[in-house]
This record gives sequence, structure tokens and C-alpha cells, in this order.
Amino acid sequence: MSITLTPDLLERCRARRASGESLKPMAAELGIAWQRLDKAIRNGLPRRDRPAPDQNPADRVQLQPRAPGGGLLIEKYRPKTLGEVFGQPAVIQALRQYAGAPYPAAFLFSGETGTGKTSAALALASDLGCGEGPRGGVTMIASGEQTAEAVRECCERMWYTPMGGSGWKVVIVNECDRMHVQAEIVWLDALESLPRKSTVVFTTNKPQKLSQRFRDRCVSMGFASTGYQITKAAECCVKGIWMAEKGFGMPERILKAIMAEATQEGRTSLRRAVMQLQTRLIGGEA
Repeated sequence: MSITLTPDLLERCRARRASGESLKPMAAELGIAWQRLDKAIRNGLPRRDRPAPDQNPADRVQLQPRAPGGGLLIEKYRPKTLGEVFGQPAVIQALRQYAGAPYPAAFLFSGETGTGKTSAALALASDLGCGEGPRGGVTMIASGEQTAEAVRECCERMWYTPMGGSGWKVVIVNECDRMHVQAEIVWLDALESLPRKSTVVFTTNKPQKLSQRFRDRCVSMGFASTGYQITKAAECCVKGIWMAEKGFGMPERILKAIMAEATQEGRTSLRRAVMQLQTRLIGGEA
């Protein structure tokens, strides 16, 4: 089965090629001719293969608030399902396939801050049928809480069935590269035999800080911060939130200003874009 080349996927192929990976096995993995992949890496996608603006799913979605009242927009409009996560099509496709036939597994989500790693983890939990919070099967461990004792307690709770939801448990460990050495040792043992209906998602901005043994026990998924998909997703996200909050379309000058702040050194952060939008809404900008 062939995979459609997108700008985001092409960027990953370029990176893999630059690291010395052979072209033909990569093309076989994607189900396309190696000559076509080689040409795309060197020259970019033909114009007919580039997604038009109206082909992005985010263009056709009207954002609805997930939490009532005020508060941070990043939480108010956080995606509830994998289908609502924008900007990471390859990752989301793989996660949706997993959610369709799940099994006990650990994932390592790596990428720049603000690319949707935690949102994707929470959306995966929702698609697996988890309810909200620990009673619904979702546990989050913050970076400052990753001690060996905390990990042991978390691993023990995974053996129990949640009070609500489908029975699946999802543990989300944010900024796992900051965990204590002893905590990583506990995880190394726990990941060898996860309880049934258990999924662990680790997120990190710096996967290179993790030991190879730890990374080998996880399914690694990279979240892109460059390319058409993430830039378009950020634009659509802030425009959708603006429309939901204000009731009319966002002026182009404001969109350009927000995207200029959200993109640094060629890398786009969805979180930074939404936080910039919040600043302008608080300031009454229109």
C-alpha cells in the first residue's frame, strides 16, 4: 500500500536521508518508487501533489470550546479526539490505527515544545474510551514528580480497573527526560510486562537525554515543528478560536503578527500561537 507524500512526510524523509539512511528501503517502506522519492527529496513535491489550503482538515472544522467560561485558551480548546489534532498527520494516522486495535504498549512522543504531544496523548486516551482523571483511567505525571516512588505507585495502579470508561488506562509522563535515574530504572522493569489494557505515553523535547535501553522499550513518534502541515495547523487553530470567541473572522494583520511570534528559527509552536492569540484577545485587539 502506497503512502501519499506530504510536505511534512517529505521533511522527515530528507532528515533520514541526510542521516545516511538508504533511499531504496525508505521508498519500499512508503510503497513508492525510489526514483520518485529521490526526485521529491531533491526538488520538492510537484505542484499537483502539494495540498491546497482547502485540503487541510483544520479548514473545515469549527472549533468548539471544551471547557466552559474563561481560562487558558490552550486548555479550553484542547482537542478531545485524535481526529481533532492538527499538524501531525503521520503520527495521528498511526495512533488511530493503534486505537482501533490496541494492546499494552509504551510510546515516546518527541518534538519541540508546543507541537501537540500532550494533546495527542490525551486524545489517544479519549479514543481508547478512557474517562477524565485517574478514576476514568488517565494519570498524568509532571516532570517534577518523576521519582522512583511516584513511578512505583503509578505502575501499581495500572493493575487495577478504573471506575469509569472502557477499562483502558493511559499514563502520560511529561518531560520524561527530567526523570530521576532511579525512576527510569523502575520504568525499564515495568515496561517489560505492562498490565492488560494499559498504555504509557512519554513526552520529551530532548530524546537524546534518555538512555538507549529506555528508548528501545518504546514506540518512538516524532512530532514535526517545521513544514506546511504544522504552519497551516497553527493558522487554522488561531483563526478557529478567534471566530469562536469573537464571532467574526480574524484580520489578516493579526494572523500575520501571531504567526511571526509563533515561528522562531523556522520552527512553529501551536502553543505559542494560541498564547499569543490569548494576549491579543485580553488586550481587546480587533
